[in-house]
Amino acid sequence: MVRAEPYRLPLRTLAAVATGEVDEADLALLASAQRSRLLLALAAAQDRAGTPEAAGTAGHSPASAPVTRPAASWAQLAAVQRSCPAAVEAVLHDPVVAAWAFRLLRRLAHGAVATPADAPLWAGPPLLGSLAAAAAIRAGARCSLRVPAYRGRLWLPSLGVTGAVARGEWTVAGVECGPGGTVVYGDSGSVRLPDDLSHPAEGWSPLPRIGTGTTGEESAGIVLDHLSPYRDFRFLSDPADHPPPVLRAWDTLLGEALEQMRRGHPAAYRMVAGTIRSLVPVGTPGPLRPISVSVPDAYGVVMMSLPDDVSTMSATLIHEARHQLLTAVGDLSPLFVPVREGPERLYFAPWREDPRPLRGLLYGAHAFAGVTSFWRDRRHLEGERAEFEFALHRWQVRTALAALRNATGLTEAAGRVVAGLAEEAGGWRALPAYGAPRRLAELCCNDLRAAWRAAHLTVAERDADGLARCWSSGGPPPALLPAVHAVVAGAGAVAGAGARGVVVRTWLARLWLGAREDFDRVRSELEAGTAGLWETAGATAADAALVAGDTREALERFRRAAPGPAAWIGIGLAGGPQAAPLVERPELVLALHAAVVRSGAKPPGPEELARWLRS
Repeated sequence: MVRAEPYRLPLRTLAAVATGEVDEADLALLASAQRSRLLLALAAAQDRAGTPEAAGTAGHSPASAPVTRPAASWAQLAAVQRSCPAAVEAVLHDPVVAAWAFRLLRRLAHGAVATPADAPLWAGPPLLGSLAAAAAIRAGARCSLRVPAYRGRLWLPSLGVTGAVARGEWTVAGVECGPGGTVVYGDSGSVRLPDDLSHPAEGWSPLPRIGTGTTGEESAGIVLDHLSPYRDFRFLSDPADHPPPVLRAWDTLLGEALEQMRRGHPAAYRMVAGTIRSLVPVGTPGPLRPISVSVPDAYGVVMMSLPDDVSTMSATLIHEARHQLLTAVGDLSPLFVPVREGPERLYFAPWREDPRPLRGLLYGAHAFAGVTSFWRDRRHLEGERAEFEFALHRWQVRTALAALRNATGLTEAAGRVVAGLAEEAGGWRALPAYGAPRRLAELCCNDLRAAWRAAHLTVAERDADGLARCWSSGGPPPALLPAVHAVVAGAGAVAGAGARGVVVRTWLARLWLGAREDFDRVRSELEAGTAGLWETAGATAADAALVAGDTREALERFRRAAPGPAAWIGIGLAGGPQAAPLVERPELVLALHAAVVRSGAKPPGPEELARWLRS
């Protein structure tokens, strides 16, 4: 028996991943490790298909249409591997295969509870037949398989999906492949696949490859996966019907982004091209809430909403490609020390409204470091917009690094990543921002920090009551102000409220810098109460005045607004040094105000409390 040598992560590769400066050898090593990990998962799932945990593989399938046993599908896949290894490699290259395989293995090996993203147990292991069929079709090899089909459609990884040929939520489709072509059939019809599987035909929807530009080569571009049933890690999905204009928009924007990176950011282009294999288009709650998500078990896939412009597409791809790199590194060398006792510590991640565990902080800092470097290099081309994004993300990364340097749950490998990030961030110090980009970046940074503190930190009630007694006595505040504590989930009337308005203030800043006429229109609509989307998202005329630099108007509007963390933080941002505690310690002002109310005294305004705390 030949024992495979385990993968070793060279320090050179670890250092390259830390800064995103990976070369072809680094990318090949990480991709090879992910391929081996997938093969092990597939082999383990196939081995366990006949165990008691997977009992019923055949018995619970439709009685009239028994599925091909996983062992037979595995044998078919192995036969194609011997005759045409490129065909199997193309199938395994589809990230959705890994998403399915690891979910199935956890269910078979560890009894993981079924979720909306799982097939019934009888259909799980036999879906290996989809891989075998896709490989055989690619190789032009003979095959005769009966494969589980979600809502009657046969999933052929790396190729596409057929139309429905059978009835039911989960049923069985037959596939016959030979010299005469490929036919897929079921209890309600059949489909003959076209000779050119890259073009749609009746009953056949191929996975489109986008961003190819003028090359048209199969190896160029990235797959847009709006078809595979396992493309969404949350639940099984039907094919999404995207009209041609939407598909063209994805194709154009991705192609321009890849070209932008290839010409102006070669290291970023190499990283993106070497990691991201497919994009899964998803909707978004609104234009102010773009979505991009990487799935740890599906190396190479990114779920994302369609960005607004080319540079945003590039920045998003760089962000997610860095996630892919660090995930691949973590599979070879652990990055975190397991938490043995008690709850996992949570941190302020300056790009999120919710507290994040150490993993989220490290991954976010690593991803945003890449985004920061991208915008640094765009400053001479995109002016104030790039200056703002650079200044904002630079602060976010530095804030995260300050916490990571003091964290105790990182392994030596993670420590090297943090050291690499710190070195990368050190080169940004000599690049100060000026004018409006600096003002707005500082405004947004202070807003983010204050909103997070108001939402997730609090003061013990007895300490707040003691502070209120000092206030009522007319004396100065104590020399040592009360300590803060994390808000317990479900406790505290203001928990989560402080973040309202933070996202829209940042987006208003982007609008002011990049599309002044649009900003002026939105501001007028907010003042008239007809802003629709912006008001729904929490924006106010006071926010618009604050972003525009009209601090006096903003202050007056915040004073007239309904009391609450968002308005009080707004007062702090517009009110100058005397109102600083509303930004630096908003949780303390909120706790003091609540304590004064509990005492029965007439509550003072936030500015009065802030001035007293500052005295």
